[in-house]
Amino acid sequence: GRVKWVNYKTNIKDVYFRLDITPKNAAFAIELQHTDDGIRALFYEQFIELKTMLNNHVDNQLIWEELAFNKYQQPISRMYIELPGVSIYNKDDWQRAFQFFEKRMTGLHEFWEEFSEIFKNLEE
Repeated sequence: GRVKWVNYKTNIKDVYFRLDITPKNAAFAIELQHTDDGIRALFYEQFIELKTMLNNHVDNQLIWEELAFNKYQQPISRMYIELPGVSIYNKDDWQRAFQFFEKRMTGLHEFWEEFSEIFKNLEE
């Protein structure tokens, strides 16, 4: 079936897959937004255990941040990659940004299909 990238449902509380494009770059991220530091750390550690598989699926070495802050200054953990030099305002950049997103989200979807049960078990 079709995958809705922008509102991808992980079915795991406080685990989000993000796509963003700004006037300066495009970014793909996995964000762990659990308010409980211990739970967020547990999920982050599980992603670390699967780091090689995740990087293979998204075809990149992600940048890993155990402690970052979202736009509301709340602590999160995230794994991300950016594509510099593309702008949302430049139609000539849209195809490149789309290909960047497509490659990461397709791989992430495959990874999630294979490993999401591990994360569902952490929720219990």
